[in-house]
Order: sequence, then C-alpha cells, then structure tokens
Amino acid sequence: MSDTHPIAVPAGSPPVGAAGPARIAELRAAIDGLDERIIALLAERTRVVRELTTYKTDEATVRSPDRVRQVLDRVSGLAERNGMPAEVAVGAYRALIDELTRMQLDMLAARRATTRKADER
Repeated sequence: MSDTHPIAVPAGSPPVGAAGPARIAELRAAIDGLDERIIALLAERTRVVRELTTYKTDEATVRSPDRVRQVLDRVSGLAERNGMPAEVAVGAYRALIDELTRMQLDMLAARRATTRKADER
C-alpha cells in the first residue's frame, strides 16, 4: 500500500500539460464567436423593443417597473439553471434595460415632437 496522496491543484489552475498560450488563443476565439451570436441576439431584442415602443404612449408604460422586475427575476433563474452567476446576468440585463429604456424615452419624445409639429400646422 502506498502513502502517496494526490496533489490538490488550486481552483482555476490550468490543466497539467496544457499548452497555455495556444489554449488562451483558442478560448479567446471561442469568446469572439459567442460575442457575435450575443450581439446578433441583442440586436434582434432591440428591434422588438423598438416595435413595442410604437405601442407605448407615456413614460410610465416605457419604464414599467413591474415588467423590469419580472424580466430580472426570469433572467436570474435562467442564469442559475445554466450555471452562470445570477448577479452577472442580472447586472448585464440591468445595463441593457437602462439603455433600452433611454432609447424608448427618446423615441417617445421624438414621436411627441412630431405630433406637436403636425398639430401646429
């Protein structure tokens, strides 16, 4: 019987024998591919939000705090089910929602300005 014990490798350490720089380049390329897919999906989401905004008539409807809460709760659950830290997903979506809310408010203001100009004629 042997008295040898396996050596504990700290979490996050590269696998033994891994070709570090080559693997880093490989993983970065994978991230670049994922970013392309993520941006395409975010662009699609933005198009849907733009269309949705055409049906909104006031700031309260744009801000929709109950809907924001619903989306963030759903995103948190989706993240957890997919092995992602929920706070990362929720933080990213908070930023996304903030920017898309700003975009919607700008669209609403532009629509109102156009309507006012048309009414003044």
